[in-house]
Amino acid sequence: MAYVLAAALLWGLGGALAGRFMAAIPPGVLVPLRFSLAFLLLLPLWFRDRVAPGEGGRLLMVGLALAGAQGFYYLAIHATSVATGIFLQYLAPGLLVLVALLSGRPVPPLARLGVALALVGAYLLLMGPGGPAWRPVGVAYGLGAAVSFAAYAAWAHRLRTPPLLGLAAATGVGTLLTLPLLVGRWAEVRALGAGDWGAVLFLVVFGTVLPFGLFLLGVRQMPPRVATLVAMVEPVAGALLAVPLAGEPLSLRALLGGGLILLGVVLGRR
Repeated sequence: MAYVLAAALLWGLGGALAGRFMAAIPPGVLVPLRFSLAFLLLLPLWFRDRVAPGEGGRLLMVGLALAGAQGFYYLAIHATSVATGIFLQYLAPGLLVLVALLSGRPVPPLARLGVALALVGAYLLLMGPGGPAWRPVGVAYGLGAAVSFAAYAAWAHRLRTPPLLGLAAATGVGTLLTLPLLVGRWAEVRALGAGDWGAVLFLVVFGTVLPFGLFLLGVRQMPPRVATLVAMVEPVAGALLAVPLAGEPLSLRALLGGGLILLGVVLGRR
């Protein structure tokens, strides 16, 4: 659990800072840059480690799921809002519980309650009194992010390949899928300033390589439903860190939502 919790804290840090320096970079530029730079950073691992026998196909699926999770997430927040995109993405543990129930696998009642409380808490924490920005296209992107994140956790469960090598394979798949976007928008890439590049590099290291590597390490040892639920600590960490880093105050509604998420994580681990 500690690895996934650390990943959530890093994602929360990125979320607390993202609004300050990422608004000027469109998803069609950010997503392929994030994949390609992460892949280049992890590429030396191909010469040191080895993929576990028989896991090549699973790593391909992990890469496709990661590309979907990242791509759909950024499209969702671009079409709606950051809060709506995060909330929709974190429907993932609910989807995994639903799939388990439909397939006849047992889910303890306390685990169901924990997921339900965490989802209610996420809504309270992320959505202001005005509610979410329910634009149809953005909602579709957000649901795509939730399905992709759930698939990412499910395919990564019990991988024997070293986590960072697995992430190298996944970002390699993402790089191949998004390379046409990068080539087609090369003029926008060249126009990025020093501050933009600093923001991109921050997200590559602290928002991609470290947290996704930690998540892969954690999900090998815990059920995907639990891993995605623990990852819901991300918006709680983001809200707390946004107080000193972005000067955003915490409302009573946000505190209640954060408390419900934490209670849901404790109950949902069972």
